[in-house]
Amino acid sequence: MLRAIKRLLITALLCAVAAGCAIWLFPARVPEVLRPAADVLRNWIDTAEKLIFPQPSPEGAAYAVIRAIDGDTLLVSAAGQEVSVRLIGVDAPESVHPEPDQNTPEGEFASQWMKAFISGKTVSLEYDEELFDRYGRTLAYVYVEGVLLEDHLLRAGMARTLTMEPNTRYQHHFEQIEKEAKNNGAGFWGTGFYER
Repeated sequence: MLRAIKRLLITALLCAVAAGCAIWLFPARVPEVLRPAADVLRNWIDTAEKLIFPQPSPEGAAYAVIRAIDGDTLLVSAAGQEVSVRLIGVDAPESVHPEPDQNTPEGEFASQWMKAFISGKTVSLEYDEELFDRYGRTLAYVYVEGVLLEDHLLRAGMARTLTMEPNTRYQHHFEQIEKEAKNNGAGFWGTGFYER
């Protein structure tokens, strides 16, 4: 009996979700009689989206750094929650990749550099077009004491530029810093790691 009730409830929920998706995708095709129900379903879907996909923290607010995850990802405290932030426009060598053969000593060095640089600091975030990556991390330009953290990484040769459409606001700025770091042999440019 309980199984039958559970199945019925799950079926009803799936039908409601399917109807809600159709209403959300094609609002102009909803008959006038169903508009109140459509509005309720649309509100449910909007609420579910906010629960499943957390909203980014307010731009420009100050966040305490909990720790550096690797050379281009931080964990910050936002509204009492831990938020993983992937820096936009840069890519450091791998150190915590799930496939161990992707991790490098340079990745570990960049990760340690980031941990030492960012430890105990407060940061602010600036967003571009996309707010999240495919792993659910918040995508942001990160400011430390008014300077982009990405600038520090590039100048030190701990990261390279990584342009991923549509987040390209500082692409040319980052490319210029990378060019200077390469010419100066900074960090991994001087070891030849980035020449591979």
